[in-house]
Amino acid sequence: MRKLLVAVIVAAGLWTGYWWAGAWAIEKVVNQVFASQAEQGRVATNTGVAVHGIPNRFDLRVDQIELADPLAGWGWKTPFLQIYAMTWKPWHILAALPTGQTVVASGQSVTIASNPIEASVRARPTLSLPLAEIVLEAHNLALTSDANWGLGIESAYASVRADATPANSYRLGLKLTNIAPDAALIAKLADTALPPVVPEVYLDAHATLSAPLDRHAGETKPHLIGLDITDAHVIWGDLDFYASGSLAAGKDGLAEGEIAMQVKNWRVLPKLLVDLGFVKPEIAPTVERALQVIAAQTPDIEVLAMTLRSRDGWVNFGPLPLGPAPRFN
Repeated sequence: MRKLLVAVIVAAGLWTGYWWAGAWAIEKVVNQVFASQAEQGRVATNTGVAVHGIPNRFDLRVDQIELADPLAGWGWKTPFLQIYAMTWKPWHILAALPTGQTVVASGQSVTIASNPIEASVRARPTLSLPLAEIVLEAHNLALTSDANWGLGIESAYASVRADATPANSYRLGLKLTNIAPDAALIAKLADTALPPVVPEVYLDAHATLSAPLDRHAGETKPHLIGLDITDAHVIWGDLDFYASGSLAAGKDGLAEGEIAMQVKNWRVLPKLLVDLGFVKPEIAPTVERALQVIAAQTPDIEVLAMTLRSRDGWVNFGPLPLGPAPRFN
């Protein structure tokens, strides 16, 4: 009995030592990351880094984070960031972000109000820690821009999951429900008969990268070399949009492939494009006649079917030339 008691005390001591060593390492790495960003001329500040959760969890909290790159024009502020991991499986991380975040991009600042945003990041427990899964979930999002627009999203779900084949491939998932566009935009669209809420935006796709997403990603710099869209659709009142197809990097790194698109009840499109500012009002009749000619080639004239083709360095949308093909690398 005495030996058992000694063994328990020793094991508890070793476990506690492991926790303190892990907590010290986590805090040190976080501080080093902020210091490294600051040394590179970026804004990287916080008001406190702390690790709690002894003995079974590593609970990291970083308060009042501000990260920004003035030259690149992006920035991010959050009241705090919380990251959790069980001590016996540190390769599975849970994170929580609060309401009141601010994102700066493209010359404008967007404030995000929401329920707590939750994320799960899981790696495979091998030496290189390859990514197994990322899941992000948020509810009751309200985005407000200093450029005088707003957007509401009832629920948002996004995921990235590693595939077994082909190598370095990942399944991408996205589902947004009950999206409420800016009130000023909805007022513009009053005569299109589109409802004030977009019920669903959905994506199921596979991405192939040049290298795996693992702890060496900073050195290997994975980039996209292929995209296969199984199903992408937007449902907005009577207007339904669907897309599927694939693009891959050619020998010169330019995208090659096709994405088939269908729009049901397309007749609302010309007016919608005018209201969104993509088409001048005087051009709308020409656009409508062109779409009518294309729709007449399908069995159902109310369905507009066109293919986005990227070939020989150029992108065409049906008969319409769009411009140079995008580069994957």
